[in-house]
Amino acid sequence: MEHSLKWLNTRIQRDNNEVMVLSFQRQDVFFDLLIIDAISYAASVISLLFIKANFQGKREVAARKLWVEIWEGLCWLWHHPLFRYMALFTGGCNLIFSGYTLILIVLAQSMHVSSSIIGVILAVGGLGGIVGAIIAPYLQRCFSFGRLIIASCWMMAITMALYLVAPNLIVLGMVGFFSLIASPVYNVVQFSYRSALIPDALQGRVNSVFRLIAFGGLPIGLALIGWLLQSIGATMTIICCAIALSLLALSMTFNGYVRHAQPLTSKE
Repeated sequence: MEHSLKWLNTRIQRDNNEVMVLSFQRQDVFFDLLIIDAISYAASVISLLFIKANFQGKREVAARKLWVEIWEGLCWLWHHPLFRYMALFTGGCNLIFSGYTLILIVLAQSMHVSSSIIGVILAVGGLGGIVGAIIAPYLQRCFSFGRLIIASCWMMAITMALYLVAPNLIVLGMVGFFSLIASPVYNVVQFSYRSALIPDALQGRVNSVFRLIAFGGLPIGLALIGWLLQSIGATMTIICCAIALSLLALSMTFNGYVRHAQPLTSKE
């Protein structure tokens, strides 16, 4: 079960970054494929109208209120300090990293390059994400949950700071590459660990609450980074982001629930 979760999460992270690479490199072809994909889904929906067979038996489903189920997921998450902290921490990181692309575009534009070159630089970052997703399950075999999570957090903070000293496009692309290696490693490790320990009956409720906390601030973070770039410039924005990520990584380093998290094998 644990092995399957690792590889499933790895596939999700790898596919997400492959889409990012394709979208930055060949936007025209990519959007054409999206249109074709949308048409195929529409055809599939229409075809369902012609199916008369009954594929499901009768099931007794207890009437439940949505807010009650949400409250159950929230209560479970709140009473498990490790996952509660991970949800808040992930939300803080996503708040900052939501503007990663904006920062990279502004830095590349300051070097007076074309939009196609900027697309290549962003695609290089996507390649780093693919590499991170591929190596994540292998790293999980060699290192504990706490060590991997802490290391990936510090890698995100350090690579953000390295944007300050990127003198040319090659270095900028390399920093983006290593920056996006850390993110899928973090996501695969924490999601695999979380999914293995949440009771099956509560998977949907707990994960939905976790994702609401972790990803709910993405639009706010994007607007905030954009405002900072316009107000104080790219350099000061990067400094603010690097300091914030360093503080988050520091809190992760000294969090006892993370450092002393038990291996999954001992809990199964």
